[in-house]
Amino acid sequence: MPDDDIRAMLGRRPPKGGAAFGHVDLSKKARSELAAIVRKLRNEYEAKTKIEFHPEDSADDGEVLSGKLKGFDQNYQAKAAWSLERTVTAIRASGVPAVLGAKDVAEGGWSFYALRLKEKRSDTVLIRSHSPTYGLGPNRFFTRMVGTELRPVSEPLLGFDHDADVLVVGTTVYVVHPERVERLFVDAEEVKRRAPQSVRRFVKDFAATLSPRTASALEHACSHNAPLTRRVERLVGEANLGSMKAPKVRKALPDAGLSEDAFGKRGALKAESDLMAKILIEIAADLYYQPRFAGPSRRVGSYRNVK
Repeated sequence: MPDDDIRAMLGRRPPKGGAAFGHVDLSKKARSELAAIVRKLRNEYEAKTKIEFHPEDSADDGEVLSGKLKGFDQNYQAKAAWSLERTVTAIRASGVPAVLGAKDVAEGGWSFYALRLKEKRSDTVLIRSHSPTYGLGPNRFFTRMVGTELRPVSEPLLGFDHDADVLVVGTTVYVVHPERVERLFVDAEEVKRRAPQSVRRFVKDFAATLSPRTASALEHACSHNAPLTRRVERLVGEANLGSMKAPKVRKALPDAGLSEDAFGKRGALKAESDLMAKILIEIAADLYYQPRFAGPSRRVGSYRNVK
């Protein structure tokens, strides 16, 4: 029986002058076991009902968010050296890649890995937002049992999960864990740096008047929370924030476990703490996205009761 045609590649946000990806060689036994993981997950997610991917949507049991590979980077940080499309291109490249040595593996700061299984009927890439050397740093001493004694392990240790965050089968992307995928393919520090500009646009476009302290709370919350800032950026780019009038927002407050006067009974909305600012953003997102996604409960189940 021929060996499984599988490759393993480590990935990272590259240091200045460094590469984003590095390949690692696999023994016959490792190829067989990793191929089995990829094959099982591919079969599992291809059998699910496909829901068109959107960063703000989520899947119910039996569903998976999916989209086309070409252009998928536009959902995250298109120019990132470690982007999804670049990862897939790198691991599918023809030829025999150079492989990393033990020192490169141990000291490379790798933050995710990809596996590529090429078979007659499919070409599958699995990406996991998890360092294969996680928990295996220099501050721990590792041994292995040989006979009846423990012996030190001097070579780098790598671990691979029986799970994926993204699967790419041919040209179809299956997003298994959307929040982990966004954290992987977005530079969080860059997102937080542009939070003041994003929040100013949000406040300007929002139909309801927001108190000055609310605007400050929004900026502070987003400056410390990249996913929240990404949500604001999407709302500014996609949503009709001009429809977010104060009565509409106040009426939605009970869905977050709050009374309708939690942002003040009348006048400017007052969401003047980080928590209240986050709730304001989540309510705006819920009001805009919920009617646009298939299934009556999927997004509500994810974002309501955000207290």
